Amino acid sequence: MRKIRRFTVLCFMSCLWAFFSLCGAGAEMPAPEDPQMVDLDLSEMSGTVVYAQVYNMMYDPNAYLGKIIRMAGYYNYFDDQANGIVYHACIVPDATACCAQGIEFVWAGDHKWPDEYPEIGTDIIVTGRLEIYEENGSKYLHLVDAELIRSQEGQL
Repeated sequence: MRKIRRFTVLCFMSCLWAFFSLCGAGAEMPAPEDPQMVDLDLSEMSGTVVYAQVYNMMYDPNAYLGKIIRMAGYYNYFDDQANGIVYHACIVPDATACCAQGIEFVWAGDHKWPDEYPEIGTDIIVTGRLEIYEENGSKYLHLVDAELIRSQEGQL
């Protein structure tokens, strides 16, 4: 009986400790508007995990909308000359490099195309807020207000 009571007290104390730890941690967290805050950092994960996570974002975007996401991959673009739009993307191959997933991004600021953009295939890290937009009756995901850096050389 004494062991059960001790166990109950320990559980109660652990729950209190966890509760107060979480309350204290919440008070010190940066505001969501803080550009340094990242909700999902894919940049340090393996290619297979990132591939799966990006696939999941495409499959169930509502769970990720409005979140700040950082990902590492390589730069690519699509020049839609018929509509006069250039789409920029961070592409992430899976571990065997047979398949790839990518997320379109909109680089924050005023950057001259193509002069200020990296070459195709350049390793990049992109951080931005995930949003959905509609174009020609279809919905697409992209990272907006994105920060773009070359993963080898520092910020572009």
